Amino acid sequence: MRSDFLHLNSRDFYKGLIVIILCTFITGIYQVIANGGVLNWETLKPVVIAAAGAGISYLTKNLLTNSQGDFMKVE
Repeated sequence: MRSDFLHLNSRDFYKGLIVIILCTFITGIYQVIANGGVLNWETLKPVVIAAAGAGISYLTKNLLTNSQGDFMKVE
């Protein structure tokens, strides 16, 4: 079940976590390793920031979408 306009449910958070882990974090770690970087805080910091941005963006999109999938429209 989709969440209502300006509401989030636990499913939104689980899907957001999947977006963060699969898309952003794995891609970022791959880029660091592929470029010969060492995994430490200095190389991981941009990856963590990008992952947080992706998660916040996903949750904001879900917050502003109603249960019919219409963006910025009230129920």
